[in-house]
Amino acid sequence: MRALVMKRQLLQDFAWRELRSRYKGSALGFGWNFAMPLLQLAVFYILFGVLFGIRPKTATGEEVNYAVFLFVGLLPWTFFANSLSSGAAAILANGAIVKKVRLPLQLLPAASVLSNLANYLLSLVVLFAVLAVFGPRHPEALLVLPILVVIQIVMNLGFAYLFAAANVFFRDVQHILTILLTAWYFLTPVLFSVSIVADKPTEEFLLYLNPMAAVIVSYQRAFLSGLAPEWGRLAYSAAWAVGIFLLGFAYFERTKDDFEEAL
Repeated sequence: MRALVMKRQLLQDFAWRELRSRYKGSALGFGWNFAMPLLQLAVFYILFGVLFGIRPKTATGEEVNYAVFLFVGLLPWTFFANSLSSGAAAILANGAIVKKVRLPLQLLPAASVLSNLANYLLSLVVLFAVLAVFGPRHPEALLVLPILVVIQIVMNLGFAYLFAAANVFFRDVQHILTILLTAWYFLTPVLFSVSIVADKPTEEFLLYLNPMAAVIVSYQRAFLSGLAPEWGRLAYSAAWAVGIFLLGFAYFERTKDDFEEAL
């Protein structure tokens, strides 16, 4: 892990390289970080807010605009999903570098997560603007935001290391991951409010076994209701994040010497 600190400039260079390649040849360039969230918000508002008239309830029982509700959960989920997808491809996508250049290979999945973190932080600017205009307005949520981002970074890194290494030896991993993330998305309270299982203890327990559930709900509680996270449930997600990081990084370290031969 010292390499991530000692080689932090190289880590930043790889992350910047990935960001530039993502928007290469695009007219808007980094402007897509703002355009995409706004386009998503417009679609969700028209579809769910206008056509279906859905009004989900917050943790305090107040109704909130569905587009805003969805936006608050969708941005951190997108950070999670994109980090896993790009992290899983980190070694294969840089196969030429892995085979020709001697460098700490753990920088590559970390750079993928770092580039997605940059995208996420830029998209939060759009979220803050939307909340400032349409509400609800809970500036105290900014106190909770760093905790949630750190938990996500640790979890994303763990999965990125695990899938990046596995994908070198089992090329089906990235395709399976696409299906897994789709199912995971619908099992996480992004599209629906967790209040629908509030009076169903078994379903609520099963829902919170998903480590991303408490993270997404914490964002919703903070930005939509101005409430602190449910610390016990968030601690479970944090423990899960540390566990998957240790597992993913250990597997990556154990297998990285065989990457060149497998590529």
